Amino acid sequence: MPPRPTPGARPTRRGLLLTGGAGVAAVGAASVGVARARSGGDLADVRGRLRIATGNPGAVFDRYGRALAAEVGRVMPGVASTIVGTGGSFGNLLAVVDGRAEVAFSLGDSAQQAIAGAAPGIAAVDLTALTRLYDSFLQVLVRADSAIDGLADLAGRRVTAGEADSGTRVVATRSLEASGVDVAAVDLVDLSLQDGVARLADGGVDALAFVSGFPIPALVALGRRVPLRALDVGAAVPELVDLWGPQYVVGPLPAGPYGLPASVATVSVKTYLVALPALAEDLAHGFTSVVFDRQEALARAVPDVRQPTAAAGIFTQPVPLHPGSLRWFRERDRSAT
Repeated sequence: MPPRPTPGARPTRRGLLLTGGAGVAAVGAASVGVARARSGGDLADVRGRLRIATGNPGAVFDRYGRALAAEVGRVMPGVASTIVGTGGSFGNLLAVVDGRAEVAFSLGDSAQQAIAGAAPGIAAVDLTALTRLYDSFLQVLVRADSAIDGLADLAGRRVTAGEADSGTRVVATRSLEASGVDVAAVDLVDLSLQDGVARLADGGVDALAFVSGFPIPALVALGRRVPLRALDVGAAVPELVDLWGPQYVVGPLPAGPYGLPASVATVSVKTYLVALPALAEDLAHGFTSVVFDRQEALARAVPDVRQPTAAAGIFTQPVPLHPGSLRWFRERDRSAT
């Protein structure tokens, strides 16, 4: 069993800004001259490429990533911005490592595994964060008439818990282990979100687990056709923290969007936008500006996605902030005083 994490003093926003974002990664010949103002005119001067690794079509990473790519094209016309689809967080991280993407959506625990060299198919890698985004939630759904009442009942059942390269798979299997379930006794089926939804609807699987922002449109649509229930998995969190650290907390799963009979507690994990340290500073700075300065347009494109706040966005530990993102946060901090 891994050692229990030792709590430490909580970092402050001012402390992070003064110390360089708690360990900002070094970047080649990064400019440290006069900071650009966060205006469209300055962003229009940026040149380069931003391929964004997102994940499953229809999931929140994908929809939000597409909206971000569109806004990059509007305010940084000199930057070619496209989407790279994968099975989830580990596929996104591998795309960045392999040079197929510059920026990736990643669950916090997936990023930590990649840094530690414990991620599937990824050697230990230096990562930087552009920002912390919304929190993601483990959503475990069954049909309303199912006899399954909790994670313990999934032994011997067919369960779709994301694809092999997804962060969902890790959170789901860790939650099963933390609940005393032998993961080998669960028939885990590799399916995309869309295929998993279809199989839950037609009885091809007994349960669907997915980690994402809330709500997931595909599950909202499913709940309108098929009565659903969500499993309460919040009780797994204390053991998750004991085994793997404080990146897991209890979060709510409201009943309304999916038409559930009751809200439940579940596992919540942080979500980051990450990149390699070699990403050019002006690209990281510009992309961070898009995330925060274009939120009205982003909210129109994906109205059900919770927009991140700059006050929380700087807290990306243990993944260090990229220097370009740190510059954006410092500029915002100065402009607010």
